[in-house]
Amino acid sequence: MPMQLADQSHSWKEEVVTKETWLQGSLKASCLYRQLPKFQDGDLTLSWSNAILRHLSYSLGLCEKDQQEAAMVDVMNDSMEDLHCKYITHIYTNYEAGKQDYVKQLLECLKPLEMLLSQDQGGQAFVVGN
Repeated sequence: MPMQLADQSHSWKEEVVTKETWLQGSLKASCLYRQLPKFQDGDLTLSWSNAILRHLSYSLGLCEKDQQEAAMVDVMNDSMEDLHCKYITHIYTNYEAGKQDYVKQLLECLKPLEMLLSQDQGGQAFVVGN
């Protein structure tokens, strides 16, 4: 989210939460699902990274031009979510012993993303938009 804001030269205030602060409980109690991230935009408070990213896309005028572009953004976002889930599973279940298999699987998982990126202007543009 900070990258999306920085890319658009938009200012924001980031609050780093220490373990000590989190364990005090008041911040956790203020989070809808009792977890971070928590994003505040005026009176609107959001949870979930993908919901926050979509809100920022609309707020900053970065929305897709049509349904087809929206679908491609969803494909990329869901692909990244899948990679994230595989990474989390790896580091919390089989970190040391599973490194080699994880890297091998990662390379296979990245191939479809590389293909999508290479389709627009020979890989010199984005999956959608400019």
